Amino acid sequence: MRFILFILLPFFSAAVLRQEQGQEPAEIKIVHELFRLRNEHKADSAEQYFADTVKVYMKYLRNVPRKVITRSDKSFWKAHPKNKFEMTAPVQLTTRGGITTAIITGKEYLDGAAFKYERIEIKFDRAKKINSFRGFTLNQ
Repeated sequence: MRFILFILLPFFSAAVLRQEQGQEPAEIKIVHELFRLRNEHKADSAEQYFADTVKVYMKYLRNVPRKVITRSDKSFWKAHPKNKFEMTAPVQLTTRGGITTAIITGKEYLDGAAFKYERIEIKFDRAKKINSFRGFTLNQ
C-alpha cells in the first residue's frame, strides 16, 4: 500500500500544485486557441493542432490527413461565412490510457444569429495533437 502511495502521491501533488498556481493543462489552452482560430476561420493556423492523420473528423471523415481537414473547413466556412462556436460551459478533461478527451459544450451559429446546442468531443494523443474531433447536437 505504501508503495502505491509513493507512486501516486507525486502525480496528485503536481495536479493540486498546478491548480493552485492557476495553470491550465495544455489541452485546455489548445482547445481555447483552436476555437478562437476556428471562429476567425483561420483553417491554416488551426491545422497545427491536428495530428498528421486524424482518425475521426466530424461525422464522415475517417483516417484523413490534416490537410484534408483544412480544405474541408475552408469549404464549410465559404458556405457559412458567419459560422462560429460559443462555449457555454468550462472544458471538461478526462484522461485514460494516455488519451485525453476534452468535452466542450456550446452554441453553434451557422448564420451568425440562429444556433443549436452542441457537444464537441476532442481526443488528444500522447503528443497533445488532436486525433479525433466530433460534434453532437444536443436537445435542449
